[in-house]
Parts: sequence; structure tokens; C-alpha cells
Amino acid sequence: MKKLIFALSATLLVLLILLAVLLLLPRPGMVAENPPTTPITDLPTEDTTPEPSTAPPTEATEIPTEEPTEPVTEPVFAPAYVNDTDPANWEIEWEIVDGETQVTSYQRSEPIFFEDGAYFALPGVAGFHGGNYRTGANYGTANIVDGTITQLSKTNVNSFIADPDWAGCGWTGQPLVTQWDSETRAIMNLYEDKKAKDDLVEAIYAKLDGYIHFIDMEDGSATRDPVYIGSVFKGSGALDPRGYPVLYLGAGLSVTGSPQCIYAVSLIDGSILYKLSGDHKDAHRYWYGFDGNPLVDAETDTLIWGGENAVLYTIKLNTQYDKAAGTLTMAPDEPVVSIYTSKYSRGNRYSGYESSLVAADHYLFLGDNSGLMQCIDVNTMELKWVQDLQDDINATPLLEWISEEECYLYAAPSVDYNDGNVSVYKLNALNGEIIWKYDAKCVDDSAFPGGVMGSPLMGQTGTNMEGMVIFCIGRTPTYRSAQIIAFDKESGEILWQQEAGNNVWSSPVALYTEDGNGYIFLADISGTCYLLDGENGEIMNTLELRRTVESSPVAFGNKVLLGTRPAMVLLEIN
Repeated sequence: MKKLIFALSATLLVLLILLAVLLLLPRPGMVAENPPTTPITDLPTEDTTPEPSTAPPTEATEIPTEEPTEPVTEPVFAPAYVNDTDPANWEIEWEIVDGETQVTSYQRSEPIFFEDGAYFALPGVAGFHGGNYRTGANYGTANIVDGTITQLSKTNVNSFIADPDWAGCGWTGQPLVTQWDSETRAIMNLYEDKKAKDDLVEAIYAKLDGYIHFIDMEDGSATRDPVYIGSVFKGSGALDPRGYPVLYLGAGLSVTGSPQCIYAVSLIDGSILYKLSGDHKDAHRYWYGFDGNPLVDAETDTLIWGGENAVLYTIKLNTQYDKAAGTLTMAPDEPVVSIYTSKYSRGNRYSGYESSLVAADHYLFLGDNSGLMQCIDVNTMELKWVQDLQDDINATPLLEWISEEECYLYAAPSVDYNDGNVSVYKLNALNGEIIWKYDAKCVDDSAFPGGVMGSPLMGQTGTNMEGMVIFCIGRTPTYRSAQIIAFDKESGEILWQQEAGNNVWSSPVALYTEDGNGYIFLADISGTCYLLDGENGEIMNTLELRRTVESSPVAFGNKVLLGTRPAMVLLEIN
């Protein structure tokens, strides 16, 4: 009996020891704090095989794994040449001059950047064909019913030189127009009644008589006394984009034997803030005209201007403007410039910029007198690409900005070197490649050449002209005619075509109604004004000024201001 009890006690003790060991072993999901250093192999283990399931099978679920992510980078607008637009194709020799010193490379300390938006801080048109994209010289909306063209006033513009043929307004000759704020009007030399006029729209133009003229766009009356500068101005001036009362002017002709100059003029009192001769010591062409239109980068206070001497000027102005005190000064730095020659200019063609510059981001686009369209990085003054448009580029191109990866130029030359053969081009602004072109045959005339002298016009988004780009091609198909052509901007297909009765140098301008109907106003060289339905090109009305017209018009609401060789004419479209 004692043996039995002992055996049972021993068995119970063994079972208790086994139970304790099992409790000390790690269970699934647990990790022992101090795992044994020697594996236990002789102890029994639990059967953990699951029972067969009777539940319906489920679809397998893929456990997602994180892929390594690339850093997000913003697109960069970075034009560069391809084989067909390599500057070496035209044997271009490019120089950069910083002040008095020629340098091999340059980096601007204050980078310039032109945004894709409004250029001008005030209502109006600040430069030739608008801002830095040159999309058109109009502001506001018009109320047009039947297209009646009425002449409201005419202001005669005399001749500075003893030649009546040079009286009035030359090419490109577009007036500027703006609404000054009340504080700025108060410090200007406006007539008192004009200072007090809250809705004053002032037009400003410097012409062949050497004066700057000022008129009220409501009725053509003078807003202040003319300001005498004493140079012949053919091109269009430019207002400061910040709304500062500054007018930039470039002389187009030399009448005293001295070189033409660029000017910055105070519109507070008419004083000259800055004057620079076009006789640059390193220039390779000795014609100093400034018919092209400048731009000003507001953020860096930098004036940018291409001259007919083949010099591209960039000038830090150091402007100080105190509106409250009515003070305005400039103390410009020495210019930083680029200068070039090509196989054309070393042959029988001219270099030089008569076309106005176009800007996007920190790149400039300029056409030259030898036919070369250039893209220049304004922050490094480097030439990025070149495309040959085959003849003299007088007309300012138009830029269409879509994104950093999609940007286009619309451009065309006039007749000079190629016996009347000209083309209208759409170029890829990123590399200069030709997207499409349209060929035309024009009658040659060295005095008043045909081809394209007026800048193109792009139909405004949201109107019945959306998707169009309009060019005027002069002296085609005959000597005394021109073709006004609306192209589909995507394909180059002709959407409509209308004939003018004479050559056209003037650029067309658009007027838009609030409901999106577009109209086109232009004048031919003999002074016939046309109003076209922008949707189909039909002529709605005409007006005979019977004076030579080279200048381009500006539109503000229903009003159009246009220069002729003897006068400035204010028109109303209804």
C-alpha cells in the first residue's frame, strides 16, 4: 500500500514538474525575456495543426508594399538648340560686355523673371502690342452694334526735320494708353481739370516732331502741354510696368549727325531721367536706331532693349520713386550687353534688332534684320538657339505660353533679300524648330516693302476668335493689295482670308464685346480703315482717312487711336 501511494505521489510530482515546464515555454506571439541557451528537445509539444475549415474559401489579399518614390520636381522652361537651330549653323560670333569689360561668361546677381500674366500694373496698354508676350494692343470691352466708325478728333503732328514727308507718326508708332491713379495724377503736370477727372484715360505718344504728346481718349483734347525731347521718334514708346510715371523712348533717326539715343522721361515734370547713346564702342554695326520696343523687369528694376546696332542692352536703373513726395530719380549702372555678328552680317545682310523683344521666364526672343530669330538667356546673356526666317524680321513676334513644356512663337519677315518670297511661321519656343509655315509671293518694293511689317494678333480665349492667329501680308497678290489671313494656330490651316486695298504696315488690333464677339480693326498704307468680323473676316465697315498710315493703333474700350503721317486720329467704333 505504501508502495502504491509512493508511486502515485511520484507520478503526480512528475506531472506537476511537466506542467510547470510547459507553462514556462514561450507561447505563439510571445518572446521569452531570457530564452534558454540550450534547446530543450526531450519534452512533449502541443499539436498545433489547425482543424480543416468548413467555411467557403476567400480570395487572397495582396499586402501592398511601398515603392520607392522619386522626388517631385517642377517642370523647368529651358530652351536649347537642336541640330537645325544650332547657332553654329550661321557662324555666329557672340560677345558679352559687362560695363567696359568683355567677359567669357556672365551670371546676373539679381535674376530676371517674366511671369505668365499681366505685365502692366495699371489699366491700359504699356508697350507695343501689349506686354512681354506682345499678344495685342487692346484693353477693356467694347459695345459694338453695327460696326460704325466715327472720327472724333484729329491732332496734327508736325515735322522735326525740313521734310514734310517725315511729319506725323511713323512705323511702328503705336500710342500708349493708361488710367493713372488719383495720387499719381495729383503730382503730374496735367491740366487742373484733367487732374480732377477720376475716369481720365490718357494716351501718350512721341512722334516725328520731337515732342511727346498727351490727349484724353474721351474726346481727343490735350491733357497737358507737349514735352520737347528733340529726337525723331518712329517707334512706340513704353510705360513703366510698375505704374511709375516713366516713359521710355528710342530715337529712330539721326537729324543732327549725332547717334540716336534711348531716353527715360519723367511724366511728373517731363524731365529726362536717363539718356544713353547707341554708339556703343564694341558695336559692329554703325546704325543706332531704336525702333524696337523695350521691356522692364519690375522686380529687378532692369531695362532691356535691342538696338539696330546689333547690341542687346540690359540696364539696372536704380529707380527711386516716392509717390507721396512726388519725387522720381534714376542712377543707372553701366549696361551689360551682348553683341553679335553672323555669316549673313559679314556678307550682304544687316545685323541688328528692329523688331521688339518678347520675353517669357528669363528668356528673350528677338528677330534681326538678317532674318535670324534668336533665343537669349537674359540672366547669362547666352544665345540658346537660332532659326532662319529667310528675310528681314521687322514685325515683332507673338508668344503663346501654354506651360513650361509648351510655348510657341508666331513670326514672319518682310521682303528685303529674297525677291518677294516670304513665309509665316509657327516656331517651338523651346528649341526654335518650325511647327508649320505658310508661303506667300509678294511684289518687291524697296521704299515700302511688302511681306509682314505688322505684328500678328492672337484671338482671345473665350471669344469667337479663340484658336486664331491673324497676319497681314503686304503687296500680295498684287502691288496694291494685302491679304489678311486668320490661321488655325494648331494646324496652320487658313480659317478665313480677306483682301485689303493696299499694302499694310500697321498691326491689327482686336476689340471684344462682353459676350465674346471679336472684331478686328486695321488700316492699310493709303489710310483706308477696316472693321472686320473676327469670326469670319467679313468687312463690316470702312473709313477713308486719305493719309499715309504706317503706325499701329491702340484700342481702349470702343475707342481707337491711330497715327497717320500728318496727324493722330481718335476714332470710335459702335
